[in-house]
Amino acid sequence: MSATYVYGLIRSDAELPQHLSGLGPSGRVTTIAHHRVAAIVSDLPTDRPLGTRDDLIAHERVLDTVAQRCAVVPMRFPAVVEESGVVDELLAPHEERFVEVLARLDGLVQFTLKARYERDVVLREIAEDDDEIMALRQRVSELPEDASYYDRIRLGELVVGEMERRRNDEGSRVLERLQPFAVAVSVRQQTQPDEVVNAAFLVARDNIGAFDDAVEEVGRDLNGRMRFRLLGPLAPYDFIPEG
Repeated sequence: MSATYVYGLIRSDAELPQHLSGLGPSGRVTTIAHHRVAAIVSDLPTDRPLGTRDDLIAHERVLDTVAQRCAVVPMRFPAVVEESGVVDELLAPHEERFVEVLARLDGLVQFTLKARYERDVVLREIAEDDDEIMALRQRVSELPEDASYYDRIRLGELVVGEMERRRNDEGSRVLERLQPFAVAVSVRQQTQPDEVVNAAFLVARDNIGAFDDAVEEVGRDLNGRMRFRLLGPLAPYDFIPEG
């Protein structure tokens, strides 16, 4: 039995973009079809196990390229299936569900937006706006490190708390400005106090220009306080139903 690598699923009548480069030694990406759905597949590396960062990049590159042309359901990385099982275990038992998901994603792509505070700017704002923080900063600067231990702990707690409050408030306002240009929004959990926005937007292909313009406008309005990074168009990784 031979195994094959599965990137994702498309309608069986959809055409893959030319010159896709896959994971395996041949680099060839093709499809295995079953009635109305097809799996995007390629051969596997034969000299090493899967799972490197380059493998993940190749996986996403194939999906993102396909997503620019047609609806695609991404598979979780890494997805290895026995060749005979692509139809028998993946496509045939779940055809109806895959068709429904592809129909919902038709004409849509994902953009991922990340925004972070310019830390020095926001920390200065916080210190200037809060008398207690300002007083603690002054005291810590004047005392030896041992003598200011508890003041430094309190100062850190106050600064982080205020940054999180501002982050939640300003992050919500950024999302409110961009939501009208997207079909759906998936907000990811922030992992750092200065991370203001980490969200995925499902955007219609014919509305990409308006969405880009809206992001540009928000970026201009907040220039100097936040740094924005927009990725896309991508496959709809954040908008695939569970199960």
